[in-house]
Amino acid sequence: MKRIIQELIDFKNKGLSKTQKIILLLVCFSNAVSAQKENAQYIHKHLMRADASIVAGYMFKEGLSNVHLNGSAEYYIDNIVSIRGSASYMLGSSGITKDSMGLKDFHSIYLGPVFHFQTKGHFDPYVVLQPGLAYTSSYEVHNWVPLQLKDEQISHTSYPGVLSPIATAGIGFNYYFQRFAHLFVETRYVYGRHLSSAPSPISLQELRITFGLGFNLFIIKEKKKIPTA
Repeated sequence: MKRIIQELIDFKNKGLSKTQKIILLLVCFSNAVSAQKENAQYIHKHLMRADASIVAGYMFKEGLSNVHLNGSAEYYIDNIVSIRGSASYMLGSSGITKDSMGLKDFHSIYLGPVFHFQTKGHFDPYVVLQPGLAYTSSYEVHNWVPLQLKDEQISHTSYPGVLSPIATAGIGFNYYFQRFAHLFVETRYVYGRHLSSAPSPISLQELRITFGLGFNLFIIKEKKKIPTA
């Protein structure tokens, strides 16, 4: 900033036309604003961020496509590590496994650490690891049903929902383009098995991809350190 002020003083003392002085002043003002934005670091301790998004998922092992509604809240313990809690609700699933099984419910909660790679700007790449618990249920589709008995209750055998342990690992990044908002992109892999009494339990291994807009705020302001003599 001192350098920019000195430049303004030098420009004033130079024999420039009024138009040239105005142009130079605008350039110096633009440089000053850019410098302030670079110094405004949004990623630091006590940052709280949250997001909600639609997640596309695909179970390669079973050949099922799913759509989830996901929400997350995250607190930065320091500049490198944060704790994230997430919850997802399956909106729908399409496809049938080779054993004629379909997925009816796949709702889950997760909690775990996020490890951030520090950068000099507002770009925030990270790795996330979260164990969790899922409520899952499935149904079996009968291969042959008489025409006069084509009823949903008869052509499908539903199995009760159960709680199944799961774990997930993912990578992604946030971009804090504004003090109260950010963009995010994330891909993660969910690992688990549907602990059901069904004859062919479905594997819960799923690749998920999501992106969207999140919101952030600072719940605790850092105290300015008073320099000691």
